[in-house]
Amino acid sequence: MSNSNIPAEIRERNPQITEGGFALLNAMRESKNAPKWNHVAGDRLTTADLEALSRYNEALQTNGPCPTAELPDNIVEWVRDRKRVVPGFRNRIVGTDDVRAIWNDIPTMSREDIAVSPELFVPDDADLSELIVYRTAGTTGHSLLVPHSARAAAAYQPLLEAGLSKHGVRLSFSSAGVACFLVCAQARTVTYPTVLSAWNNAGFAKINLRTEEWHSADSANKYFNEFAPAFLTGDPISFAEMLRQNIQSNPSAMVSTAVAMSAALKAKLQAKFNCPVIEWYSLTETGPIGYGCPKGAGYHILPHDIFVESLDREGHPVAAGERGEITVTGGRNPFFPLLRYRTGDWGRLRYNRCMCGSEVPRLEELEGREPVIFRGASAQLVNPVDISSVLREFPIVQHEFVQYKDRSLELILRPIPGSTVDRTDLKDKLAALFGKAVSVAIHIDPSLGDRAAGGKSLPYRSELPLLED
Repeated sequence: MSNSNIPAEIRERNPQITEGGFALLNAMRESKNAPKWNHVAGDRLTTADLEALSRYNEALQTNGPCPTAELPDNIVEWVRDRKRVVPGFRNRIVGTDDVRAIWNDIPTMSREDIAVSPELFVPDDADLSELIVYRTAGTTGHSLLVPHSARAAAAYQPLLEAGLSKHGVRLSFSSAGVACFLVCAQARTVTYPTVLSAWNNAGFAKINLRTEEWHSADSANKYFNEFAPAFLTGDPISFAEMLRQNIQSNPSAMVSTAVAMSAALKAKLQAKFNCPVIEWYSLTETGPIGYGCPKGAGYHILPHDIFVESLDREGHPVAAGERGEITVTGGRNPFFPLLRYRTGDWGRLRYNRCMCGSEVPRLEELEGREPVIFRGASAQLVNPVDISSVLREFPIVQHEFVQYKDRSLELILRPIPGSTVDRTDLKDKLAALFGKAVSVAIHIDPSLGDRAAGGKSLPYRSELPLLED
């Protein structure tokens, strides 16, 4: 359908928007119950992008992830091809194109590669006009800027559909309704409505449940009721806030990412919303990796275009079922291809048949992703994402942030080499977040993480309980 009557600035952000999509976008944006939007966004997808996403969706249906620990042929060919144009690959694969023969000797990648030398992983022939930048949330490590593309970001949608289908949830989308709300509970974050071309111009909104973000106390509940999102995404803290505010919604599923969810919270959500609560393992750097097993036996690997390994601290593969660091090769990000990328998360990779009946490999006992609660001087909740928003303004590679039982704070930093962190400015910004009555101690440790498994320290830790009486 023609979009000639749609303003140019909207067509620029959403090139595939239809009249129906435009009407839905206006309704979401201008509703009297809408939150106080602070951002505008669009998927920027072209016709060619939609065709590529359709092919990717078909590939997801016909190609499963590698069923064994053996390096698959498609990844070997992909690495060999990327070596031609990616400096960071050439630096790691020297003297041979026999990728399979030298695989275990190829140096791994880490978050520090993104922080210090991201340009080494942008291909020589990359079309920089398509470059966008995503920032990691910082819930499991220091926030980072990750180069990305609109098409690669939109691949999240068919992957979500595939993950939902593993739990028996199959949805169809159109501009007649809203596909998804991304639910947040943060001191500050961008909020916006948009429509998604790959889902036939169905609606999407990122919302923040903090009461200051809404015009009245019942606006959030009314907005959920008005637009009835087909499913919800968020993190355990956001979904817990939905319970606290008694938000009424009827989603077909709730997809929880960022950190692990407790069994008690999951049970409460399932009881209230009467739908599957699906845990989702995904990083900005890697894209989706796995979906929560319907029987609760860890996370099953989802995409066919990544290879997942489990490595010891020295970078050697561990035996199936042994604890190791989750390491990813491949992906669909044209500006940041991954070669043995160490996620910093540790778990056990198993290949035997799962109790749910799936033959797909799964990750069990995934560590380093527990939800952490911090509180300010007046007992207000402080989300780790809010802390990350402060820390991202400073040249930091890694950090450890601890709150003790007396609510005092300790922050240990590893600066980017050659950089200086203004501790006075940083302390002032943390005081603004937590309240001046909360004590903050800041220490610099250039070797932070060197003594930790996989080179990644635990970024957030709190001695306070998740729920206070």
